Amino acid sequence: MKAYRSSIPLALLALFTLAVTPAACGDDAVVGPEPAPMEWFEVSWSGGTIQVALLRPADETSGPHPVIFALPWGAGSQELVLTFMSSYWSRVPGLQGYYVVSPAVRGSDLEHTADEVIPAIFDWMDQELDYNPSQVALVGASNGGRGMFHAALADPDRFATLMGLPGRYDGDAAALSVLAEKPVWLIVGELDTGWRTASEATIIALESQGVETVLDVVGGQGHVMSLSAGVLVSGLNEALGR
Repeated sequence: MKAYRSSIPLALLALFTLAVTPAACGDDAVVGPEPAPMEWFEVSWSGGTIQVALLRPADETSGPHPVIFALPWGAGSQELVLTFMSSYWSRVPGLQGYYVVSPAVRGSDLEHTADEVIPAIFDWMDQELDYNPSQVALVGASNGGRGMFHAALADPDRFATLMGLPGRYDGDAAALSVLAEKPVWLIVGELDTGWRTASEATIIALESQGVETVLDVVGGQGHVMSLSAGVLVSGLNEALGR
């Protein structure tokens, strides 16, 4: 299945700055209630505990709800969870009925821990959230974009679609066959040359296993991209059949 590759004009996907407040949503301006405050939960697994951030949908009573399972960039600290959430996921997903779940975890560490960490977080979600298990989108940025492949391969039945901002996979292409029914959308900055090359290689590996893929290149942007949360959520809505 051939990947769609494009250079996205800034007017479509990019904002002038990273959206750190609701007022910074720019083309994502949405009329609606203020988002619920972020909550932190401590989730236990065999290797210790992990801090998990949660944003609830504006109307939680109307569930079950879809979920954005968001793996942060960099070292995956709680501070970086906050910057990842505030950049893309702090307002628009909640207004469109999503839970946003973001564990403070280093994406690359999931290569060795995902088979225990991911089920532990879903056990907590089963107790805490009124969510639709068939509508869980896995997203990750940079190191989290590496981690999303570790997470998806460790527990593929949990996730319906993947989005990397950017994302990359460096392992055996054959292992990706378990993602054959899960569309994958990778977005990378035009100026982020190393990750652009890695994203293209990842798309080829995914296609070799029959995975439906999209690769979009954002014109004029580097590694940390300013993107429209509205466009991102619309893409997830489509992938989840909403």
